[in-house]
Amino acid sequence: MAKNDRHKDAEIFAEILRKTKLPNEITIGKFILKGTKGVKDKIQYNQNGFESLQNEHEYTFPILDGDLQVSLQLYENTSDFYRLFCYTKINGKEGMTFSVNLTTEKESDNVIYLTQKIKFSEQYKGSEKLAQAHRRQKQIVFCEQLKKLGFDVTDNNDIILGIFDPTKKQLVNTSLEKFLNDFIVVSILKGHFQGNKGYQLEILPTYNKLDYIFTGNDDEIENLPLKVIENKTKRNIPLGMRYKVFKKDNFKCVACGKNANDGAKLHVDHKIPFSLGGLTELNNLQTLCSECNLSKSNKHID
Repeated sequence: MAKNDRHKDAEIFAEILRKTKLPNEITIGKFILKGTKGVKDKIQYNQNGFESLQNEHEYTFPILDGDLQVSLQLYENTSDFYRLFCYTKINGKEGMTFSVNLTTEKESDNVIYLTQKIKFSEQYKGSEKLAQAHRRQKQIVFCEQLKKLGFDVTDNNDIILGIFDPTKKQLVNTSLEKFLNDFIVVSILKGHFQGNKGYQLEILPTYNKLDYIFTGNDDEIENLPLKVIENKTKRNIPLGMRYKVFKKDNFKCVACGKNANDGAKLHVDHKIPFSLGGLTELNNLQTLCSECNLSKSNKHID
C-alpha cells in the first residue's frame, strides 16, 4: 500500500476512534474498573507534533497504588507506519505499556489489522539467561490470562484486537467500543506484568523477578499425529486468511449467528482442532465468537 493510502486509511480510523465514546469504566472479564475522562498531567511522546486522536481518549483510573493516568495516541513512526500507543503515568512514573500496528495485507482488500506480538524486553544485571527465562515465562502466563479473558491470541503470541475496513469505515470482527476497551485492558494488564511502570493491580498476583530458570519445551511434538508434525509451521493462521474466513462466513459466528453489531468479538478457529490433526486450510477454518470459541475447546463444531 502506498504511503498516501496508509495515511488516508489511518486518518479514517483515527477520526472514527475520536468519535467513539466509552463509559468512564473498562471491563476486565467480570471485573469493572471505574474511572474518569481526562488526565491531570500531560503525557506527550510524539516528537513530530502530529497525534491523530487529539487527546480524545485519555482516562484516569483510581487503583490501590494511586491514580493511573492513561493516554491513547495514534501517529506515524519513523518507518512510515502507523501505530496506536498506550502510555501510562502514576506517581511521577510514566512510560509506554503497549501498542498495536496498523498492518495491511495485499491479499485481503487492504483492510487494517490491529495486531501486535505480546513480548517483554526488560533486562537484569548478572544473568542474561535468567532475564530471557523470566521474559518467556511472563509471556506465557500473560498470554494464557488474555486467552481466558476471551482475547484472540495466536500460538505465536500475537494478539489480534481488530480488523478495520477503511471502505466500510468499521471493524468487521468487533465493535469500536469493545476494541477501545480491550486495547486499554491489554495495555494496563501488560503494565502490571512489566513491573516497572509504577503500579500493580490488586486483581492480579504480583509478578516478581524469578530466581530460577524456566525450562519449558516448546518443541514437544511426540504426541502429535504425523500429519500435524509435517505441517507444524502451518498451525498459525495468516492475517490475510483470517479476513477470507470472516468474509466466507459473512462476518458472523457460525455457531450462534452473532456478529460485531450484536456485540460479539469474532475469532477464526480450526473446525477440526490442530491438536487432532486439523490443518490450517480455508475449508478447515471457521468464524466463532469469543464465547463459542471458549466453550468449544477441542470439541468439533461443524
